[in-house]
Amino acid sequence: MDDGERWRAARRIPPIGWHRERHHRLYSEDEMIDRPPAQLNPQGIALFLDFDGTLVRFDRPDQSLPVVDARLKSLLVELLGALDGALAVVSGRALDTLEGLLAPLRLAAAGEHGSQWRMAPNAPRQSIDVSASLRTMPAACQALLARFPGVRLEVKPHSLVLHFHGQPALRDELAQAVGQLCLPDTGMALLHARGMVEIKSADVDKGVAVTRFMGHTPFAGRTPVYVGDDVSDERAFAAINALGGISVKVGAGPSHARFRLDDDRAVREWLGELLRA
Repeated sequence: MDDGERWRAARRIPPIGWHRERHHRLYSEDEMIDRPPAQLNPQGIALFLDFDGTLVRFDRPDQSLPVVDARLKSLLVELLGALDGALAVVSGRALDTLEGLLAPLRLAAAGEHGSQWRMAPNAPRQSIDVSASLRTMPAACQALLARFPGVRLEVKPHSLVLHFHGQPALRDELAQAVGQLCLPDTGMALLHARGMVEIKSADVDKGVAVTRFMGHTPFAGRTPVYVGDDVSDERAFAAINALGGISVKVGAGPSHARFRLDDDRAVREWLGELLRA
């Protein structure tokens, strides 16, 4: 029995994937607490951070890759030390892309909503098996583009994304068309996110990613804290809440998160407060 199994047994916490079967409350903006506590002992928490919209701005008009400035990298280095390594970035981006943006900084990280992960900065990369169904989908998605001018297809190692940024009127029709490719017997699922529709494995999400990290040192036994801004982060909020952790939504709208921060600037300010606690 590893550290995570002992910890889950002591707290009666079920294994990875359990949070899918539970009902979780959706909080309105009025019910959410405006700012999470900053007086937390860094030695007692495990910190999980989304990337786009949380650490860096999401609404770039040209959809270019974000620039991770030196101040943010310095902040993450300080947090990594203060938390004794219990820090991970959990993103929808492919792990190669995410780590390229953070370079030369290396952190524990999960990419593609938990399809790829690195348990520690110098640990080997791991991933789920690529679905046989996924291998046939790029051609089908490419054929859809003729019906939806301006939509861009992104092929990741374990998922496909159709971007429709700046064309919100396409959302429902595009989602319906893409959804027809993701029948239950394919093992794939459709994820609706801001400005995009993603086809990914039905077996992974950010809640699964967080639960996986919490089963290993140095995360195991700590109180989990998760900060994120998008629909894909809601699974992680639900998992964090059931673990007795602290869930933080960035931006407006109802959420499973109990706390709220306004934007990526507020996230950085709050992270700085954690270091000064």
